[in-house]
Amino acid sequence: MCRRRVLTTLPALAIGARAGAIIAGLGGSLAARAEAAGFDIGFDGYYEAGGSRTPLASARLRFEPAGDAYRMSLDVDSLLADLHYESVGRLDANGLHPEHYVERRHLPFGRKRRREARFVPVGANGAGPAGPGTLAVPDGTQDRISLIGQLWQLATRPGSPFEDGRRFELALASVSKVRPVVLQVDPAALLAIGDRQYRARRVRRVDEPGDDDELGIEIWLSARERKLPLAIRFIEPDRALHFEATAPGA
Repeated sequence: MCRRRVLTTLPALAIGARAGAIIAGLGGSLAARAEAAGFDIGFDGYYEAGGSRTPLASARLRFEPAGDAYRMSLDVDSLLADLHYESVGRLDANGLHPEHYVERRHLPFGRKRRREARFVPVGANGAGPAGPGTLAVPDGTQDRISLIGQLWQLATRPGSPFEDGRRFELALASVSKVRPVVLQVDPAALLAIGDRQYRARRVRRVDEPGDDDELGIEIWLSARERKLPLAIRFIEPDRALHFEATAPGA
């Protein structure tokens, strides 16, 4: 598989989609700044295969709260493709509640692709498609980008799975379906980024992917007070796309 396919498919499929029980700053072009209720983090991206790592892209992950609403986005820039993923919705004491999810890909030679879905509360007919571009989802469902923000908020709560490293379930939605995924929180350990090491907790998917949801995901959150994302890894059986924070925050 060429790198172009890896770059244009891994982020889009990286965090699957299933339905089930729910858990209720900028300091330079590639720097990270933590603010009171949000973050703006720069990442370096690498393509991993056969035991080697190749620099491939740069990325920015932003979480922007505004009262009882939020916007969260991931932008990936490379010579192969420019990708934009965005989640918009409500924000309350239980975290993020996505209402609109968008994927945009600007490919070589000016080709552009866009996919999106609006989420509405599940009705009598159950979770799933509820009309063109609309998906019925259970309360608390996350999309592929809001999941990172939800884990970040969950990590700071008393009584969260991060306190004892247990497994838990989240409902995740793509643009076409919703279903539960099982996530495992590992004990805090050292994570190497460049020539430094940081204490972090890895959250990884442990259920069996299926259908168009073939990829695994791993997210490392800092063990320090702010619990900011330090690394994100999208995984296929024999390759991965790995992002590391360029200036890890608190």
